[in-house]
Amino acid sequence: MRLNQLTKNIYYTECDSNSDRPVLGYIYGDRCSVMVDAGNSANHVKDYNFFLTQQGLKKPKYCVITHWHWDHTYGMHAVDAETIAHAKTNQELIRMSSWEFTDSKMKERLITGEEIPFADEHIRAEYPKLKEIRVIPAVITFEQKIVLDCGSITCECMHLPSAHSDDSVVVFNPEERVIFLGDIYNDDFYQNHYRDLEKTKQLYQELSNIDFELAVVGHSEPVRKENILNFLHRFF
Repeated sequence: MRLNQLTKNIYYTECDSNSDRPVLGYIYGDRCSVMVDAGNSANHVKDYNFFLTQQGLKKPKYCVITHWHWDHTYGMHAVDAETIAHAKTNQELIRMSSWEFTDSKMKERLITGEEIPFADEHIRAEYPKLKEIRVIPAVITFEQKIVLDCGSITCECMHLPSAHSDDSVVVFNPEERVIFLGDIYNDDFYQNHYRDLEKTKQLYQELSNIDFELAVVGHSEPVRKENILNFLHRFF
């Protein structure tokens, strides 16, 4: 895992498929800075903070969550920032906060379909001690859009349609024409990889109308706008 600089004020970490650690973002502002997604554990957040210190970057004031899935949210309790999420994201976080993380309870959730094998496998890889898992809700919630004025850069946090998860949020930085997408372009892992084509079309239209050049995505290197649009367009 490394922290890479994408533009003057925007950085991102590498993902790690071994325990499904997603890309985390960092947006530097002269007034305040923003973290995108909270990672999947306290250790993930610790590594993120280490790289910020190493590069002389200040800790973020806010942490914006792109969606509720465990790999983007189970580090929230360790983040020293005000967490921001869609209202639907918070509903899911509150639901998961009541879960018991023991071997037997996790196996039960696989049987009921509350959890999926891919997530279960990687949660166990990230957490040798299951008792260390802690899920908390966000401090700030919104429905459609919230704008963070960071001084030298703006973060437009927007709820957009997604086949992946109904609560999906993107973070757009108009000054540097970069957008953080999380996993918004993917299909629904919790519904046997079903893809809602209407939501995919809606997302395509929404992203087409946003003036970005580069997209930071959840589990690979950043891509150009045309690549994301071409990927989505092939489904319809």
